[in-house]
Amino acid sequence: MLKRLQQKWNVNGKQFFLILCVFAITGTATAWLTRVITGWMGFTTGTFWLWQWLVRLGMLVIGYQVILLTVAFLFGQFAFFWEFEKRMLRWMGIGSRGSAISNELSAIGNEQRAMSDGRSAVSSQLSAAGSEASNLKSQISNLHPVHLAVFASGTGSNAQKIIDYFRDHPTIKSTLIVSNKPEAGVLEIARREKIASLIINRENFFRGDGYAGELKALDIHWIILAGFLWKVPESLIQAFPGKIINIHPALLPKYGGKGMYGHFVHEAVIAAGEKESGITIHYVDEQFDHGQHIFQATCPIAPGDSPELLAKKVQALEHTHYPPVIEKLVTNR
Repeated sequence: MLKRLQQKWNVNGKQFFLILCVFAITGTATAWLTRVITGWMGFTTGTFWLWQWLVRLGMLVIGYQVILLTVAFLFGQFAFFWEFEKRMLRWMGIGSRGSAISNELSAIGNEQRAMSDGRSAVSSQLSAAGSEASNLKSQISNLHPVHLAVFASGTGSNAQKIIDYFRDHPTIKSTLIVSNKPEAGVLEIARREKIASLIINRENFFRGDGYAGELKALDIHWIILAGFLWKVPESLIQAFPGKIINIHPALLPKYGGKGMYGHFVHEAVIAAGEKESGITIHYVDEQFDHGQHIFQATCPIAPGDSPELLAKKVQALEHTHYPPVIEKLVTNR
């Protein structure tokens, strides 16, 4: 695909590489600038969706094009990209119509698909810039953010960290807090953060569809368990295949299973004389703490450590690692 694209553009290998660099850096810069602008404007998860949509659309339609030509000039590729921009303008109806629009649309579509195929090649050359690069297609997807539902049964310290981490994220939003306890502290977090909440009951959760219908109606894409004590029913797992994850305060497969949560886990680890503990982030299946592991981090256990002290060490790992791991999963990075 890349070879055919190089031939189509009629450029040598060096110029082709520079063109890929321009696309990659432009995507990264546009995404970063969009986040800065929405943060400066005070946008939050509670901001009316239309205003967020308009800002991002403006960055896509205008900002992206300006940044593209600026970066192209710096890389000595202005002439090539000016022709590219003129084709884009004709595609949008500014210029000749008719069959030319159809031809340009096809050409641009092929080029964008090739850019997607070539992104991994660019990233190996551009390090961090390339790894975060996104093309025009990914900018369009920013208009439709991924919605997270955070399930918690307690105070919600992990839920708060997740909300904070994704507060100004361009593509991921903490949309819903779900709890099985009406008195849970996490519901106060939802009220303070102006995030919708849902209190679930055991009968509907285990004998119904696991509230899958309500979650789908709210356009939830991922379910994040953050101290949620109920076992997830099969109906909900089937409704969100591969999109439910949990964090456990120990190094699974040890110290997992029914009844192993909170201080019970830390007491068992201390009693067994373990030298280290940690966290496990894993996909959720039909068994307690059993799904495929995604990530683990460890902390040492010093002689004389109490379960309470160990709990603080483990919680620090949770707060540090859980949000970025979620981000990597959701964005497929």
